[in-house]
Amino acid sequence: MKRWTTCLLAGLLALSLTACGGGEKEPETADVDLTEVYSSMEAVCDWWTEGYMIDIEGEMLEMYYPGLSELETEQMIVKAAAMSAVANEVALVKCQSEEDADKAAEIFQARIDYQVGDDENIGGAFYPESIESWKKASVQRQGNCVALVAVDGKQGDLENVFNQAFT
Repeated sequence: MKRWTTCLLAGLLALSLTACGGGEKEPETADVDLTEVYSSMEAVCDWWTEGYMIDIEGEMLEMYYPGLSELETEQMIVKAAAMSAVANEVALVKCQSEEDADKAAEIFQARIDYQVGDDENIGGAFYPESIESWKKASVQRQGNCVALVAVDGKQGDLENVFNQAFT
């Protein structure tokens, strides 16, 4: 009887250790409007005059971010400078699933890696100053919302704008 009770208690202890984690929760992304986030970014970058940043869509979107248009998204804003010698590109997506958010983050990181280049391939940004700007670019993530931020001179400020939208 003692052995049976000991085995039962050991089993209950093991079961209690596998209970719901409840650790850190993912940030709530349901109420975040990425249009408002982008507007806040525009306010920080006061040199972004009318027409400075253009929408990246269609063939251009597929060229810059292969596979992004195939993801299930609730919101997508992708903008780049019409012409710039340095990095000025922002991509914001709110994906419908964590899996698609993972893929978006991979696509965004691939864009940064391509622009920077490596020992064998010159970066897509081509010019040394542009490549240095892209080296500072980052992928930010809050739940199912993912951002690529590549903005010379305001990188940290725009990362903060994105991340603070979720607090």
